[in-house]
Amino acid sequence: MQTDGTNMKRWLHADLNLNHVFELTPERLQFLGFAAVISDLDNTVADYATLEPDDQVRMWLKSLREAGIQVAIVSNNKESRVRRFCEGLDIPFFWRSGKPRRSWILRAMKELGATREKTCMVGDKLVTDVWGARRCGLFCVLVPSISKQRRKEAMR
Repeated sequence: MQTDGTNMKRWLHADLNLNHVFELTPERLQFLGFAAVISDLDNTVADYATLEPDDQVRMWLKSLREAGIQVAIVSNNKESRVRRFCEGLDIPFFWRSGKPRRSWILRAMKELGATREKTCMVGDKLVTDVWGARRCGLFCVLVPSISKQRRKEAMR
């Protein structure tokens, strides 16, 4: 490993930065060649205080599903939190994944029948989501943390 930080920068660099997960549209994913999305939950799809998916989340998932794009949630949060949010969405979900460890990301891909070349990962954290995606050889999308966005909006 290089000591100048160059190698670490490569591991913590997203391939695409978006303003919100909902900008990851079916059209954008298809243009980029992806058929599967592995997504973080907290502060990526919803903030910690949002216990159940709202209409925007449901519509986003429906649009992806209708375009033939599969989605799985891989979260470091506890089972009760992830299960309460994801049950009824008809997508695979995994909790206490230990990201950036690879095991649960790869298991989610296996569950979807997805390949590395056709899968991207989206999240809000460099050290868990981006690094986890990099360790699995996935294209990585970074979005700002929802809770930080809401704090900024409240200060305006």
